[in-house]
Amino acid sequence: MPHQISDDNFALLLEIKEEWNKAEKDIKIAEQVTNNIVIPSVKELRYAGRRLIDAIHEMATQNNEKVVSGLLEECRFDCYRSRHDAVDAATAKISVDLDIMSRRLGYKAILAVFPDFPALCRSLDSIREKISASRKNRNNREAIYSSIESVDFPDLVRIFSEMKSSENMMKGMVQQERRKEFYHKAAFWIGIIAFIASVAWEGWKYIFQQH
Repeated sequence: MPHQISDDNFALLLEIKEEWNKAEKDIKIAEQVTNNIVIPSVKELRYAGRRLIDAIHEMATQNNEKVVSGLLEECRFDCYRSRHDAVDAATAKISVDLDIMSRRLGYKAILAVFPDFPALCRSLDSIREKISASRKNRNNREAIYSSIESVDFPDLVRIFSEMKSSENMMKGMVQQERRKEFYHKAAFWIGIIAFIASVAWEGWKYIFQQH
């Protein structure tokens, strides 16, 4: 015979549903950014699922409200951790990509094609500062991440995606600049060689004329 669920635990279940949906959304975004499975986040949702099953089993058998409540709260925190891991993975990947692009392409090509690059860097720095603050302030970690997810994170990913779509244009500009530089250097050295050859020829002509 089914047992009655307390109002508090029912409210926890509704919150878990909302947090689970948020975690899946963040995981999907992170996987689009990283082009890979965000394993830590997926594992946390797996742990959340295990806690949820254990809670359901407890409700169907002993129905100890304290045990059920404890399991549901652990499930909710697993969903929190899943979301946090997804944000961490995406921002870390964005940070690495920006560093690589800066070193390989240079700011001149990046800014010529994507003027919002400084704003993107500022947005990333702001998020990473907040993440760092959450490590020192564990009691407010969830509130800090919720703020990041609701405002900063979506904008960061949007601007980053726009920049990535322009990456081929940046690479093309760099290649064009390198070709120009090569041709300028080649023209310079050809001119030097031609000058030396001309001087040498004039010297040989003078020697022959003397004989």
